[in-house]
Amino acid sequence: MEKAVSLNTLKTLAEKKMNKKILVKIMWNDNEKITLFITPNMKINSFIYDEKDGYLFYNNDGKLVEKDIPCILAEKDFADGKVMLEGAKINNEPLSNEDLAFLEEYDS
Repeated sequence: MEKAVSLNTLKTLAEKKMNKKILVKIMWNDNEKITLFITPNMKINSFIYDEKDGYLFYNNDGKLVEKDIPCILAEKDFADGKVMLEGAKINNEPLSNEDLAFLEEYDS
């Protein structure tokens, strides 16, 4: 069975790795719902999914957000209210064995 953890546990890991406060923002459009881990100063108002470039995020003024978003979770990344760890990334880096050990210990 695939490993899964609570959203709060993954958020705690993201804060630990980045040494920053992380906010959870849930957004949706006509096609899907996504969950973002963002820093408090990130202003994201909308998003689209582009086949070539992946997710593109826009601020309140309609300008493309250039900053990297620490974690993007699509609906397919959740099962039974938990985040599936396969393919999960924080800061565009896959989870290390150390990260997985932290998650397992913290979530138990």
